[in-house]
Amino acid sequence: MRSPGTVAHTMRLFFPFSFALAVSIGGMAPATAQVQRCTDTRTGQVTYTDGPCPSHQRSVEVLPAQTPEEKAAQAQQYEEARARWQAEQARTEALRRAEAEKAAAQAAAAVAQRPPVQIIQPPAEPVEPVLVPYPVYPYPPAHPPGHRPRPPHGKPPPPEPEGPWQCNVFRCYDGKGNVRPRP
Repeated sequence: MRSPGTVAHTMRLFFPFSFALAVSIGGMAPATAQVQRCTDTRTGQVTYTDGPCPSHQRSVEVLPAQTPEEKAAQAQQYEEARARWQAEQARTEALRRAEAEKAAAQAAAAVAQRPPVQIIQPPAEPVEPVLVPYPVYPYPPAHPPGHRPRPPHGKPPPPEPEGPWQCNVFRCYDGKGNVRPRP
């Protein structure tokens, strides 16, 4: 017999405990197995398995068909959730409507507290003309006293184009690539 503290002694003490643990965990496994639908990404071939799919395949868990009781419970949950949502929507709408009425009442109270707007009517009789302190010059415009006209610039006007020129608003073009300002 070996002394306590050796590997064999430790294994002899540990083995019954590990066996009992494995049996109890194995007994807790679910009764229904999960079915995986594996699709090969290269070929598109579909296979079904109760374990994990290989790494090169795409995995989707297949859910079993619902029993009539499960369908009824799900429909009841849906109806309850829908009723809660509708009640919440109605409550929110009522709050929004109450806030809008309160804001309208406050605006009406603020308008009622303001003094009325006075509309000033123009006088029925014509008013005398207003005298302007600036000199008014006759039309066509005459130069005011002491004004000197601008001297003419020393450039003569551009010559009239000779030959077949085509002009737009700013320039004239001949068929040879020459460009001149429009006269």
